[in-house]
This record gives sequence, structure tokens and C-alpha cells, in this order.
Amino acid sequence: MGLPQRKHPGYTLEDWQSWEGRWELINGEAFDMTPAPSTEHQEISMALSARIFTVLEAAQRKPGGGACKVFAAPVDVYLEAGVVQPDLLVVCDPAKISPRGIEGAPDLVVEILSPSTAGKDVTRKWWLYEAAGVQEYLIVDPAEKVGRLLHLVAGRYEDAARVEWGAMVAILGGRLSITLGDARPAEDPKGQGV
Repeated sequence: MGLPQRKHPGYTLEDWQSWEGRWELINGEAFDMTPAPSTEHQEISMALSARIFTVLEAAQRKPGGGACKVFAAPVDVYLEAGVVQPDLLVVCDPAKISPRGIEGAPDLVVEILSPSTAGKDVTRKWWLYEAAGVQEYLIVDPAEKVGRLLHLVAGRYEDAARVEWGAMVAILGGRLSITLGDARPAEDPKGQGV
């Protein structure tokens, strides 16, 4: 099939599997995942991924610590209404991890907003994750230097926390905490901390 036409409703998983490049499929609509995110986006993603990995490893060393794993894009997440590639995700059920990707709702999804994806992240993906039963959705806004943590309550997302850059946020039902954004002091052009 090659490449889909943008915004064509009604695409199927079989269509998606035949496309070249990186695409998300949400309720039959195709979303091109190119070009790659900005370097700022990737720096934030790597920092959050490292922090989540570190706290998960520490938790696993404790009795009853669980078997949660963090994954960074690109990894395909197969949900009833489509296939997406969240920026970061945490899965605590090993049965959901397969060779092709994640089969079912992750426990936590993190999307880092960028100008080209922000609209989709706060609408279509919000609705998709909510309907799929993703328990926590962390939306990170680098431009505003803030995060918004949503918890699934009775099938709907409710605001759990607004997190300023450099502050801690409790994830996975409050079991673990990570720092959002850059906890280091900003630097002025002369290289001195401000």
C-alpha cells in the first residue's frame, strides 16, 4: 500500500502494517511520526526515562518491588482503537510485553508536547488512553516548564497534580517519585548559575 493519505478515516491494523515509515493509527486515522522530535524534546525524554528507570530498579530490589519496565519511543503500543508510540511508557504486567511491542494499556504513559503533536496529545491521545484504561497519563509541556498528571478514576481522567519544572511528581499510584524537567539551576550566558 505504501503511504496512507493523511486524515483518511477507516484505516485498519492491516493497512497500518503495510505502510512505510513510522505511523500512529488512532480510531482509523493515520498520523505521520516524521520528522523526528527536536533535540530539546529528546533531552527531556532521555532525562525522564533515566529517572524512571532508576526508581524502578531501586524498587525492584526491595521485597515486593514489582516488575515494572520503562520504554522510550519508538515502541508500538497496541490498543483496541489503534497503535501508538508514546514518548515514554511504563508497563508493570510482563504479559503485555511481546516481541512486536506492548499489547494493551500501559500503567503510565508520558507525552512530551511539541508544536507539531500537542493538539493530538491533549485530545485524541487523551481520549485513546482514557478509553484503553491507561491508569496514569503525564503530559509534559517544555514550553511552559510544567507537567500535568492525570489519574484514571471511574473510566475518566482527573487531574492529580500540576508539577512545576524541577519539582517531584509521584507516579504509579504514588509508589514512586521522579523529578520533572531539569532540577539544575538555569545558567546565564556567562556560565554562572542564576
